[in-house]
Amino acid sequence: MQTPSRDSSLELAPQACQSCRSGKRRCDKALPKCSSCAKRGRTCEYWWPETRAHSTTASDPARGWYPSPLNEEQQRDVHTIDFPTILFLDPDLLQHGQVDTAHSTVSVPAHVLHLLGDLDEIRFTAGRFFEHIHQWMPFISKKRFYDMYLQPAFHTRPDVVLLLLAQKLITTFPPAGAQGPRTPLYYAVRRFYVEVEGAFSILVLQAGVLVALYELGHGIYPAAYLSIGACARHAHALGINVGRTVPTRRVLTFVEVEERRRVWWAIVILDRFVSIGCPGRPFATADPRLDDLLPADDAAWDQGIVRPEDLSTLSSPMTGHMSKFALLCQAGRLLGQVLHHLASDVAIHDEVWMQLDRTLQSMLAAALNIDCPDYDQITFVYSALVALYTPWLIPNRAADPHSDRSRRARVVLEQITDRISANLVERQCFLGRDPEDMSPWGLYFAYRICGAHMRTQRKTPHAAAVIQSLREGFRTIEVRWNVAGVYLQLLEAQEAIHLGI
Repeated sequence: MQTPSRDSSLELAPQACQSCRSGKRRCDKALPKCSSCAKRGRTCEYWWPETRAHSTTASDPARGWYPSPLNEEQQRDVHTIDFPTILFLDPDLLQHGQVDTAHSTVSVPAHVLHLLGDLDEIRFTAGRFFEHIHQWMPFISKKRFYDMYLQPAFHTRPDVVLLLLAQKLITTFPPAGAQGPRTPLYYAVRRFYVEVEGAFSILVLQAGVLVALYELGHGIYPAAYLSIGACARHAHALGINVGRTVPTRRVLTFVEVEERRRVWWAIVILDRFVSIGCPGRPFATADPRLDDLLPADDAAWDQGIVRPEDLSTLSSPMTGHMSKFALLCQAGRLLGQVLHHLASDVAIHDEVWMQLDRTLQSMLAAALNIDCPDYDQITFVYSALVALYTPWLIPNRAADPHSDRSRRARVVLEQITDRISANLVERQCFLGRDPEDMSPWGLYFAYRICGAHMRTQRKTPHAAAVIQSLREGFRTIEVRWNVAGVYLQLLEAQEAIHLGI
């Protein structure tokens, strides 16, 4: 019996189709559709070399996937559903593989690529991001980013482009003038984010966190509050820090799991800090539990190393072995407790605020008494501590000026004032630092300290000098974070009210 042979003139794909590769089936590489996919009624997709990258059959150049050409009748027979839709409507189907999932078809507009710049500009932006922003908010894997997303082949993938564009946004200083931080770049990133957010990618979520951080640091409200809430929802959709495991299409490495953990902590920190001036607004993220894992060592993670045995939880004692970001996460959790306390009906109960005071003071002492203090963590703790006493720093009908808490508030005010002179200026914690290296965490406490001293009937020369120094700090930091200029305007309004102008 003669074995039928394939027509040698029939073009073959260079390698097996993706359906056969994922199912570990033998593929005859036939075009337009292999025999296995034709028999099973599956979509047949091949990976083509770069020489075929401009084929007219390419449906998604950004991903490098090129489906076999189908005629009109075949196209009507193909039914695909995007992965997020299945995940929300019936995730159990994903475990049985009965439905083909569609790839994202979002293309990158030419004007977005123009904003991104060439490869040299992309590398320059990434370098600035990891040199400055990443130092105090490390939630993007540096090694994975440089190993993968700086490769030219990825620069037309929508989620990668969005993240690169968000990095450019967060590292760009706001222009002076009426336009301020609401720049064409900001609006372009926001619009492209809406187009790409359905890609169901952690890169899209990371870009959203950077946009929210930009809005918070530049005083763009209520956009900052809404963006952080959207990030929390996006994280939940991706299965980050939720009780039930969300199905994924591949196994995650330790580095990727650590990256997801850090993204969640970044959202938690922003979710608390955005409400620091107005306690009572509900958080978009649940309060961290004592058994929640903290971020691993920052330096090791940047090198792509995560050792599970080195991980600690929120219940672990604070030690010098914890990473800077882990300590900031602990401070973020404490800030959440402070805001819960201030919004509750029992905010005057001594045992609660005294315990919060002791914990924050212990964290502050530990942060100050090391060889290389983390300035951003210190200013974050200062802001949380000042938030705890703000209602008692500003005398009103609700706060008894002779109560224990009011007296303690005045003591804390003087302590922080002294530390501003003794530590913050000399050790460059708030003043004297390069604005590009600074986080916006310290601006809130500086504003409240200035306001409290301005309302004091008898100003000491020491307090007046501190107010002047902090005003200068606001002017310096305004170059980097526009919200510093907003706080300056609020101080002028307070001064006018105090003087009866």
